[in-house]
Amino acid sequence: MIVFLDTNVLGLLAKPKKCFDESSDESYQVQQWFYGLLSKGVRVVTSTLCDYEFRRGLLEPSNRSTELAPGLIELDDIAARGILEFIAVSREDSILAAQLWVDAQADGRPTSDKKKIDIDVIISAQCLTLQKENPGQKVIMATTNTKHISRYCDSADWREIKL
Repeated sequence: MIVFLDTNVLGLLAKPKKCFDESSDESYQVQQWFYGLLSKGVRVVTSTLCDYEFRRGLLEPSNRSTELAPGLIELDDIAARGILEFIAVSREDSILAAQLWVDAQADGRPTSDKKKIDIDVIISAQCLTLQKENPGQKVIMATTNTKHISRYCDSADWREIKL
């Protein structure tokens, strides 16, 4: 099984441990779930676009201080330890994403404004490419936004993804 983390789940994973009450906090639950997947040999990946989207939110001028935002410290630590694979967008992903986006527009069910880059459709294309490259393995997007993502690729709320 390959689990692809959407930006919202990546953000929950990277929330600093000192910021939550362990048993009731969703970030704590995501971290326990993530490490549980790893302990069972599940390949867990995300997109460099998800890194960008999460990082951008923490670096906005309204959030800026002289120190690196705590969520970025945790995200960089996860990346440095190599426990989460970050996948760059390939040309094949871009071509597929463009077609998915055009199809959604033609169906009258776009997931974003025409003037915006639709990151959901791009990471969905990455997930589909990953499935194509790994026949016989289940590839699923872990998200809290199944409404948009499930239109393009196999996805589920992260809580529903179990072994």
